[in-house]
Amino acid sequence: MKVSGAYKRYSAIVKNGLKNGFYNTTRELDSSVMLSRGLIDTFGCTIPWLIMANNDTERQEKTRRYLINYVLVWLTPFVTLPLSNRFAMKHIAKLTKSFWSNNHKAMIISNKFLKDKYLMMPELQKMADKTNRYPLESLFNRFFPKKKYAQKIDIKELLKSVDGDTEKLRQKLIKAKNAVFVSDCIFTFGSGATVLFLNNEITRKKTGQAGFSAEMGMADKETVEKRAESYEKNKKKKYLAAAGLTVFTALGMSLAAFATLYSKNPNKIVQKLRNGSRWFDYNKGIYMSRLPFFLGNTSFVGVNLLAGRNNTERKDLAIRQCIGDAVFFGGDLLLASVFTNMCDRIFGTKLCMDDGSNSSVIRKIFPKIKPIKQVYDEVKNGKISTVNKKVSSGIFWSNMVILMVAMGYVIPTLINKMIRHDVAKDVEAQNKKAFNLSVKPVKMEDFINNAGIK
Repeated sequence: MKVSGAYKRYSAIVKNGLKNGFYNTTRELDSSVMLSRGLIDTFGCTIPWLIMANNDTERQEKTRRYLINYVLVWLTPFVTLPLSNRFAMKHIAKLTKSFWSNNHKAMIISNKFLKDKYLMMPELQKMADKTNRYPLESLFNRFFPKKKYAQKIDIKELLKSVDGDTEKLRQKLIKAKNAVFVSDCIFTFGSGATVLFLNNEITRKKTGQAGFSAEMGMADKETVEKRAESYEKNKKKKYLAAAGLTVFTALGMSLAAFATLYSKNPNKIVQKLRNGSRWFDYNKGIYMSRLPFFLGNTSFVGVNLLAGRNNTERKDLAIRQCIGDAVFFGGDLLLASVFTNMCDRIFGTKLCMDDGSNSSVIRKIFPKIKPIKQVYDEVKNGKISTVNKKVSSGIFWSNMVILMVAMGYVIPTLINKMIRHDVAKDVEAQNKKAFNLSVKPVKMEDFINNAGIK
């Protein structure tokens, strides 16, 4: 009996642990665009696209690209962003004397509180009343709980650095956040552009061919290389154009998100931009939010057109980017809105926002929905039933699976079919041209003489 009772208690502990782990993971992924996009990128792009590559050369290209992207785009922010924030606070804003001062966490403040000093100061005080840790700091604290690694923000020290001028503090925080944002955008999207061109050069040196890797094996070497002649002639100009597009995108977003915050008497347009500046916040100071990540990736359509070695590859890259971005950044919101609306109507759940924002005709079809964190909090506080927690989690993971299947298998299947069609069409045209050149018109008198007719 004792053994049986102990086993039941142990099973209950394991079951509760797994359940809590599932819900905590779901909440974290829903609240962090970078983490949820990373999961989709891994199982909805990387793995299936490698499997569905047309040949080993294309597979090697994609492997290099994905590995470099994972390091530069997904892994480095955990290390570089906290360091960049420290650097900006000390050397750009000059709000901290020590590089290791914990006041660099003032950078986590949302842009919506930087519209004026009266909004900023109460929020900074709230931040100072609790300890904010980065993921690596939390990990460090887990292994070394006795170490006081993450200290609280010191408001007095911050004010002392600006002689007590809160407006000056606001301006300097905007300056620091803007510097980190621009540098991160250029690094993140510039790295992605560099990988595309670098991959082309590695393939050319390894295979001795300059054409689109997916076509190798579908046609002879001369045909594949001839289809890439234009790219080879103009690739240096394309490098410069890609760099210019990356910088232009970063500066454009910077103007829209941060320059408007400096204005004390903004007009209507500037006021609207200021109200939208919160969409450029970094989650926990390290995860780029959905809007700038989407805009930066959208600009990649232009980079893809520049890096494509022929028209077929340009179409390949553009389709993957455009459809991928639509599914990647908006697909989950659209699907979640539709599924949530259905569940609220059929099962009586309360997952749609009830703050009056769903009164328009469009919002009645595609309503705004509550973030999973809000749903979990409302369940915890007894405002809504536990069913809402289960349904919202189920909708989230259903969306993830649908997106992965759409991006991982449907898109590359259609693209591979397009590539084979384009190559076959080009080969057929060249064969027809060669045949026409080999067939020369024969004069009647020559035909008679060669035939021996007298």
